[in-house]
Amino acid sequence: MPDDLKPTDPIPSEPIAPRVEIVYEEEHSKPWLARVLNRRGIETSPGMDWALDWLQIIIVAVVLALITMNFIIVRMRVPTGSMEPTIMPGSSFFVDKISFYFRKPKPGDIIVFWHNEGTDENPRWVRYVKRLIATGGQTVQIKDCYVYVNGVPMTDDAFNHPGHPNPERQCYYNSGKMGDQILTVPPGHYFVLGDNSRNSLDGRFWDFPFVCEKDFIGEPFLKVWPPNQIGFMNGYFGSSR
Repeated sequence: MPDDLKPTDPIPSEPIAPRVEIVYEEEHSKPWLARVLNRRGIETSPGMDWALDWLQIIIVAVVLALITMNFIIVRMRVPTGSMEPTIMPGSSFFVDKISFYFRKPKPGDIIVFWHNEGTDENPRWVRYVKRLIATGGQTVQIKDCYVYVNGVPMTDDAFNHPGHPNPERQCYYNSGKMGDQILTVPPGHYFVLGDNSRNSLDGRFWDFPFVCEKDFIGEPFLKVWPPNQIGFMNGYFGSSR
């Protein structure tokens, strides 16, 4: 305590230095493409950095679009009436591809697959959409407007049958090369038919009446055209099959 202060006098405090807040200006990072060029000894101006920034955004968008279209979803348009009235001619929908890395389609589902409309020497692969009727190991027969799987007539609303509430889906016709014979679906294959049995080029008419599992693409899940029919389909989120 200083000698000139009495014990009752307040002790003077040392002056407190004012707080100095240092603000660092955040450095604007250059676009990745600009940094690559700079590392190679190529200088870039601010205008070029701006252009490269937009270019890399476009590149990323294109890459994501390609990944989405090849591995997740694909948009498809149906030009024929083979799936009427479930899918009308000119309808467009998105196809779910990714979920089938974890599960397999089941009979009654609408599926999209590759079909060779050409020959083995000159193949012409086209995307088809049909109803999956039976899978490997099951037997299938068309008789008296019913489709039979393992000898049991399919009467669920996913299938055409004489009691179906929609008159346009009340019968499967045993036309084509198949007739009313009983076919056994080979392992690793599907048997498919169109809902519009009167006007569908499907397994009944093909030389080899089955679809190989490796040609399976996915299942329609969201109808996007025409506008008055936009919505989920094929059993997704409680929609009609």
